[in-house]
Amino acid sequence: MSSFDTLCKKIEEMDPDKFAQLFNEKSVDVISKLSSLTADGKDGVYIYMEFILASVSADGKLSPNEYLLLKPIFDQIAEKETTYEDGIEMFNAMGLNKPGAYQKVIDLMVDIFGMVDEKLKDDIILICLLVCGIDGEITEDEKKWIKQLIEPLQLEIDPMEYINGFLDKAGVFTLATTCRDQPRMRVLGLKILLDGKIYFAVGTFKDVYKQLQANPKCEILASVGTDFIRWDGKAVFNDDPRLMAVVENIMPQLAAMYKEMGWTLGFFTLEGGSAEFVSVSNEKIKIF
Repeated sequence: MSSFDTLCKKIEEMDPDKFAQLFNEKSVDVISKLSSLTADGKDGVYIYMEFILASVSADGKLSPNEYLLLKPIFDQIAEKETTYEDGIEMFNAMGLNKPGAYQKVIDLMVDIFGMVDEKLKDDIILICLLVCGIDGEITEDEKKWIKQLIEPLQLEIDPMEYINGFLDKAGVFTLATTCRDQPRMRVLGLKILLDGKIYFAVGTFKDVYKQLQANPKCEILASVGTDFIRWDGKAVFNDDPRLMAVVENIMPQLAAMYKEMGWTLGFFTLEGGSAEFVSVSNEKIKIF
């Protein structure tokens, strides 16, 4: 059993009094910290409320037990004494009774998680689990919902094919290196997918080549619209003659110029690093 499943089991078996005490203590702390992130303290309550409602909406229903646990929050949002029927109405008004309608809350949570420390993230996750476990069972749908927040999204295609396709769409991309203690960046456009690896090329007479030789740690950044990919690692050079043959085929003018000037291209790939896709809403997908 995973540590996540073990935690779910403990919550399902928790004593009701301890359950309520833990929920109330964590809620007060989380609301206070979320409020400090907003210009209007009330916004923090709304953010908290959306987190909680999204946690119970995996099955599109708000149970009586879930409502009773959340009643103080419903009352605060509505600024009146609410009934279970009021709670259902608010739940439905937010679209949480419809499958997939809470995707906007996932986006919100991802944005918020990018602004807070690990302890607050853990407390928010715990509160969501407590809400889901109020009926004595955390369903598979509810577990799946929570896991979207605590486990990195994974791509189901070959990482290099994904990056290569993104670079094709971007057209040009940025290579970041260092020159002693000074960061340096330049725009590249040449890349080659060969034997499952993506190779980039720079002139061996250029400063960028010298920088990569002195410190091979570097990063590629490419953007398409408001989405971008970051890929970092160490530059590993390769003199495979097939790489230059590809350049001669896809960029004959560049190859001819280098030949005429007596220049050479240095081909390198990135190894030992990581790559991720990031959207404008701060959705992050771990590529590797």
